[in-house]
This record gives sequence, structure tokens and C-alpha cells, in this order.
Amino acid sequence: MLKKTILSVLFILVLAGLAFAGDPRALKIGKFLARYPDSPLRGHIHELLYCADRFGLDYRLYLGLAGAESTFGRSYPKNSHNLTGICNGGARFASIYDNIYRTHKIIATGKWYKKYRATRKLKDLVYVYKGVPPYDRYLRTLRGILAGIERVPVAQPARVDPLIAWNTVPYDKCANRKLAPFAAPE
Repeated sequence: MLKKTILSVLFILVLAGLAFAGDPRALKIGKFLARYPDSPLRGHIHELLYCADRFGLDYRLYLGLAGAESTFGRSYPKNSHNLTGICNGGARFASIYDNIYRTHKIIATGKWYKKYRATRKLKDLVYVYKGVPPYDRYLRTLRGILAGIERVPVAQPARVDPLIAWNTVPYDKCANRKLAPFAAPE
């Protein structure tokens, strides 16, 4: 039974990786997390997007919470995998993916977050998630992280018409070529 569960989770992750391969959100998260080379979240980009889409939440929300609570996973109670500080850091999770999934699920379905789901205002989320004042600093931190992720530039590749470009030589390849002198016909 455990083998089937592990195989099904791996299969879902592979499919999610294929689905999000060209997703600009994945590129933004990857570039943003590149600033934190020791963050354990760097290998979980596709899981973040999968859970955000599955539960209908902002894809930046988990990263904002993990950034505010554990500096993107750089300081949290070891062996708890609780990067988001659920239950004041006392909750334990089987893995980082389990934390990602359950955090999304709690926010998307928990009765405490009903107001946040209705308004989509971070202030409503913070009052319930943080639980105790002061809220303003936490709210500023969360907003700063979300804005920082949104500001990450993602260069879109130029669209090339495949009917025209199938036999053309790119300019950078052509510039290094030596052209043979033109010989006039005799």
C-alpha cells in the first residue's frame, strides 16, 4: 500500500512538472528563490503551483507565509518540516510537500479562513493566521514578499513562425562564418 501511494505521488509530481514547465509563475518563483540558495523550497516549485491551483489560492501566498515565518525555510524547528509556523510552530509534517499541501488546504477549506476567502484581503488572513498582535509588521512583511515575487522579471521567448524559421540560420551563428569570395562566371 505504501509503495502504491509513493508511486502515485511521484506520478502526480512528474505530471505537475510537465504541466508547469513553461509557466511564467514557475520562472518567477525559481528566480525569487535563487536569492536564497540555502532554502529547502527551491526544489518544490511545481508542488507550490500544483497546490495553489488545486485549492484556488494565490501562488505567492505560501512563499509569503514561509518567508515571514521561517525565512523561506532557513530557520524552523528541524524534523518538523513546519516552514509556515502552523500551530505556533508546534505542528509536525511528514515532509515539506506535506506542509505545502496542508497549509494550502487549511487556508482554502478551514472555517477560520472563511472571511479571507470571501474578501481575498491579506489583512483578514493575517488576523486569523498570526492569531496575536502585532499584525502590522507581519502584514508589511507578507505584502513585501508578495510584491517582490510579482516584480521578478520573466523574459518571454520571442515567438518565431515555424514555417519561416525551419531552415534559417540564426544571426549569431551567421556572424562568425567566413564568406567565400564571389567568383564571377567566365
